Parts: sequence; structure tokens; C-alpha cells
Amino acid sequence: MDERCAPYRAKLNPAPFATIVPSRTPEVKYHAGLGRAKAAVGYSNGYWDEEARRTVYAARGGEIYERTSDGWELLYRVERGTPDDELPWRVEK
Repeated sequence: MDERCAPYRAKLNPAPFATIVPSRTPEVKYHAGLGRAKAAVGYSNGYWDEEARRTVYAARGGEIYERTSDGWELLYRVERGTPDDELPWRVEK
């Protein structure tokens, strides 16, 4: 992670968050707040599920890291296609 983030270190805020989203360009982005990082990973395109007869939202997936005094700490890992209501920050409440 440190190697991937090295080119962007000059832009880091005092308490930044980083996301890695393989389906996005650039893969690594920094966020000023945790809410923006969650939105980046949990972003979903809805699709109509004929069987459920409703629109289903599924995350594009990725990882959220928080900057700590020891480097980067993984906060959340979300698999692509995770239903919106099963995102880890919604389940843990």
C-alpha cells in the first residue's frame, strides 16, 4: 500500500482516508472524510431484479484505509456486488 500511495503523499491531509477500487481510474484515491471514502467504495448502480420485483443496488467494491501513526490500516473490504444493505458499515450498527 505504501508503494502505491507514494506518488500522492504530498497531497495528504492530517487525517486522510484512501480507497483502492480496481474498477476505477485511478485505482488509489484520497478522501478528506470517511463518508466520502465509503461512498467511493459503496457506490452502486441499481438494476431491476425481476424475481424480487424491485431495484437492487450493489457496491462496486474495494478497500478503505485510514492513515495511522504506523502507516495505513485497513478499515473495510467490500466485495464487488455486495448488496447496499449488506455493506459492512451498515451491518455493524
